[in-house]
Amino acid sequence: MKKILLFVWLFLITISAQSQRITGKVVNAKSEPVVKANIHLLNTNEGTITDNDGNYNLNNISAGKYTVVVSAIGYADEDKEVNVKSTGITLNFELHNSLVRLDEVVVTAEKKEELLQKIPVSITALSAKQVEDYRLWDSKDLTAIVPNLNSNNSGDERNVTSIRGIVTTSYDPAVATYIDGVNQFSLDTYISTLFDVDRIEVLRGPQGTLYGRNAMGGVINIITKKPTNTVDGFVEASLGDYNMQRYSGALRAPLIKDKLFCGIAGMFDKRNGYYTNEFNNTSFDKQHAFTGNYYLTYLPSENWNVTLNLKVQDN
Repeated sequence: MKKILLFVWLFLITISAQSQRITGKVVNAKSEPVVKANIHLLNTNEGTITDNDGNYNLNNISAGKYTVVVSAIGYADEDKEVNVKSTGITLNFELHNSLVRLDEVVVTAEKKEELLQKIPVSITALSAKQVEDYRLWDSKDLTAIVPNLNSNNSGDERNVTSIRGIVTTSYDPAVATYIDGVNQFSLDTYISTLFDVDRIEVLRGPQGTLYGRNAMGGVINIITKKPTNTVDGFVEASLGDYNMQRYSGALRAPLIKDKLFCGIAGMFDKRNGYYTNEFNNTSFDKQHAFTGNYYLTYLPSENWNVTLNLKVQDN
């Protein structure tokens, strides 16, 4: 009898622990509901969006301390810390126009999601909107935005970058560039093209403890957009001088809600050379390239994910 009671007691505790949840409502400064606002628990795979009344519901949350971040188009991101101990936690948010309040910036500079204001590192973070507004098409364009950073190439599209004057012209750079967690080890394997970017983080100063080789000057950390439960994408075309053409597009969607996601993004760009070969009257140094980024992500639990990511570049 005692064994049966012990089993029932453990079973009830397990059910109770698994049924913990966070609910709430997201409104704007006028107390109007914010529809389709993204809710995310930092350093977990848990997330959702608000319904037509601004309500959200996160189920089966394990006990512990979390930082909840809310983001929506046109509003500054907001965050709150919560300690999940019992069922039925209510956490409401009031979002403010992004024109009158700065975002709460989330970065992964120390290999985990954290708020920028709480990291003791000299860092510049650029959001997807800033990358688009500044028209950053190549990592060397960061020269005009990021303090203490200089980047350029001699025409072969292999960028040599320095931070705080630390630079080398060898094939092993002094500033490490990571794209979605993968180190671009040398100039011959360096993908400098920027498109479909979620954010860019530039860490100034030696970062070898966390990032290993080639990080004496600092680190450029580029994170592309990941597929989620929301179907989204874009198509873009740009034209310019010297017959410059740039076409890009992406599509991300869930295959199985909350479990399996896929994403595909691609870009083709070309231009004529800046000089004319007078011998045969042709454009000298024509260039064209194709870049692709493909995702397949599986979430077995709230703290684990398995991701297959393929990147291709043909110059």
